[in-house]
Amino acid sequence: MRRRIDAVSDRWSFLVLPASVDLGRRHVWAGRNSAKLMAFPPVPDPPVTADLSALLDKANLALCRLDGALGAHAEAPAFVTMQLRREAVMSCRIENESSTLAAVLDAAVGQDDDEFSAVAGAPVRCCQALERGLAEASQEPLNLDSVAAIQAALTGDSQGTGDLAGRTLDEGGAELGTRLADLDEFLTARGELPEIVRIGMAQAQFRRLLPADLGDGRLERIAVLAMFRRLGVPGASALALSPYFQSHRRGYQTHLRGPWAPWLVFFVKAVAESATQAAEMIRRCAILAREHREAICAGLGHAVGRGLQVFGRLTAEPVATVSGVRAITGTSYVAANQLVARFVEMGILEEITGYRRNRRFQYGPYVRIFDPDPTEAPEPPKPGPTSKLPRRRARAMPRRRSPERPTPTPKRRRSPPFSDHLL
Repeated sequence: MRRRIDAVSDRWSFLVLPASVDLGRRHVWAGRNSAKLMAFPPVPDPPVTADLSALLDKANLALCRLDGALGAHAEAPAFVTMQLRREAVMSCRIENESSTLAAVLDAAVGQDDDEFSAVAGAPVRCCQALERGLAEASQEPLNLDSVAAIQAALTGDSQGTGDLAGRTLDEGGAELGTRLADLDEFLTARGELPEIVRIGMAQAQFRRLLPADLGDGRLERIAVLAMFRRLGVPGASALALSPYFQSHRRGYQTHLRGPWAPWLVFFVKAVAESATQAAEMIRRCAILAREHREAICAGLGHAVGRGLQVFGRLTAEPVATVSGVRAITGTSYVAANQLVARFVEMGILEEITGYRRNRRFQYGPYVRIFDPDPTEAPEPPKPGPTSKLPRRRARAMPRRRSPERPTPTPKRRRSPPFSDHLL
């Protein structure tokens, strides 16, 4: 193991470091920001302690269970899509950007309002960058062009003139491209080093390779998911690490640039917990779908076919409208409205607008599996003023007089006896 780490460390002799760091080695000036490429100390052999070994076994077992659960899940593509949206929302929250899963779902179906546009902008761009980066991960390794394209998608720069794209023309960009090629060679090298450990080390190295003025960590988190896909780790397509990083943000930011041993322990624990949570979410989604299908079959009567047809679309598109239900079923607007009302009575759909017109409904129990605590969520829109019916004026009734009380009869005075008159 020591010999293997020494061979790997030869390829990691140079990393981008701030100009204030002086390691007592030779300096090579490159880049327009006067960043120094310095000789970096060799990567130490990470001590495989009993705790790290137990965490590695736990992580591998959790990933295998996640892969089996995803393979048996009837709605696996929809679950993977929802996990990508969840990853994008939580990754934006790590960067202290306001983002909600509800706003992303509204934007996905083209129903985003002006009040949600600012909330949905960053996570929607992060979703697009995730889809692009993960699609290219299985085809080609990470290089300067692909990383620059992901960064341009994150910033919404369609022309590709972002910070990383501009570095392709100078000497610093060429050096960064060389370091990315070395990173991919280290990542795909087969040896005694476990794959999860290699990915954890590559994530820390990738973060240090990025320019110091690029403080956005979403690019690094997209890259680490692409590394899982590139190595073909079981269950990688349903894995989301940003929720764990968000709940342990302080430890994540501290260990990422710290010593190797604490970071590897933290990273392996993040993989194990995230894979276990994803497998549990798949189980809950399967139980929820079974219960709701049984409720639809038992309660819709002759409209069971149309109900199951609409329900099959809710896992992929959890936000629905009456017009959308009408387009799915091919029925009249009245019939679609009645079907949506029955879904609301069953607890499947929840009305989320509070309006009388242009109402939107959400598959609430399903969405809450992916976002049980929607922090930083915008306040729901207040319902508009409703027309009140005129109050019915009461008929004037004649005032009833209280019956007069009879005058009490005075008590009759008792006359004195006859003997008193004689005296």
